[in-house]
Amino acid sequence: MQIFLFFALIISVLAVIFAIQNNDPTTVSFAVWKYNGSLALVLLVAVAAGSLISFFVSLPSNLKTRWTIRQQRKKLTELETSLATVRGQLEEAQKIIDEANKPVVPPAALPEPVKPAAGEPESATDPAVEV
Repeated sequence: MQIFLFFALIISVLAVIFAIQNNDPTTVSFAVWKYNGSLALVLLVAVAAGSLISFFVSLPSNLKTRWTIRQQRKKLTELETSLATVRGQLEEAQKIIDEANKPVVPPAALPEPVKPAAGEPESATDPAVEV
């Protein structure tokens, strides 16, 4: 953007220098309209009119570009939010998988069940024992 302003300034300075060196009276005719004035003023008005026309011609493109950038930033924000949610879900799933993959204690390492003393029934639900 600064380079554009730099070139615009150079063109403006050159136009002013050219207009000052060419200040002869002139007549500008357009259809039924006629204007008598200095060539310098006519040239400066022509440069200004050209600048305005180029601004208005490029305006739709600039507006479309800004609109597209705004939409893309909005979409980027939505996607970043979605990514953060998915990463959280992935971490939760990874924790569940890690817990499921923990080594199982082998049965030999489990303590022996306590055996009842002699004469006591082994269990109240033992079918061999009648009450």
